[in-house]
Amino acid sequence: MKQRIISAVVMIVIVVFCLVASNISRMLLLMALAVMACIEMKNALAKLNVNIRIWSAYIIILATGAAMWLGLTKYGGYAFPAFMVLMLAVFSEMVITQKFNVHDVFATFGVYCYPLAPMLLVLYISLATRPMPDGTTVYIWPAVFITSIMPCVVSDTFALFGGKAFGKHKLAPAISPKKTVEGLICGIVMGTASGFLAHYVLVWTGLNLIPLWADILAAFVASVSGAIGDLAASSVKRAAGIKDYSNLIPGHGGILDRIDSELFAIPLVYMIYAMFI
Repeated sequence: MKQRIISAVVMIVIVVFCLVASNISRMLLLMALAVMACIEMKNALAKLNVNIRIWSAYIIILATGAAMWLGLTKYGGYAFPAFMVLMLAVFSEMVITQKFNVHDVFATFGVYCYPLAPMLLVLYISLATRPMPDGTTVYIWPAVFITSIMPCVVSDTFALFGGKAFGKHKLAPAISPKKTVEGLICGIVMGTASGFLAHYVLVWTGLNLIPLWADILAAFVASVSGAIGDLAASSVKRAAGIKDYSNLIPGHGGILDRIDSELFAIPLVYMIYAMFI
C-alpha cells in the first residue's frame, strides 16, 4: 500500500506539472502516454500471437503532434488520406516481407481505433481553444479534464466500496469477476453527484464554461463511459491472460491500467462542452 501511495503521488505531481507548465510540456506528455499505451496494447496482443506493426502508430502520433503544434488542424481533411497511406504501407510490408499475416494487419488497424484514436482526441482537446463572448480566447482542457477525471475517480472508488457493501449480482464475470451491478450503480450515482463538486471547483478557479446542469450531465456521461472503458481494457487483459498492461507504475500497473476510463470519458465530455461554447 505504501508503494502504491508513493507512486500515485509522484505520478500526480508529474502529470499536473506537465499539464499546466506549458503547451509543449502538455503536448509531449500526452504524446508520450499515447506511445506507451500503444506499446502496452502491442505487448498484450502479443500474448494472443498477434504481431502489431507498432511503427505505424508512432508515425501517426508524431505527425498528429506536429500538425497540431504547427496549427494545421484546420486541414483535418488530410487526415483520412494520411491514414490511407499508412494502411497501404502496412499492407505493403506484409506482402513484401511475408513476416506477418492479415490478422496482424487488421489488429494493427484496431490499435489505431483503441487506444490510439482516443489518445489523439485527448491531445487535440489539450490544445483546443474557444472564443468567449467578451472577446477573449480560453483553453477548454482544464474544464473538460476536471469534469471528466473527477467523476471517473469518484465512480471507480464508490463502485468498489458499493460492490463490497451491497454487491450481489455479478456485472460481467467473464471479464471482471469482482465487479457487481450494485457497485456499478453506486459508482454512477456518486460519480454523477461529483458533477456538483466539479462545477463549483471550476467556478472557484474561474474556469467554469457551462451551466451546472450541463456539468452534472457531463459527470454522468463520464461515469458511464468510464465504467465501460474500464471493462473494455479489462476484456483485453482477460483475453491475454495478464493482470496489468505493464509494471511501469509500481503498485498501479501500466498506463492503460490508469487511463482506461478517461480514454472514453474525456472525448465524450468534450462533445458536451462543444455544444455550449
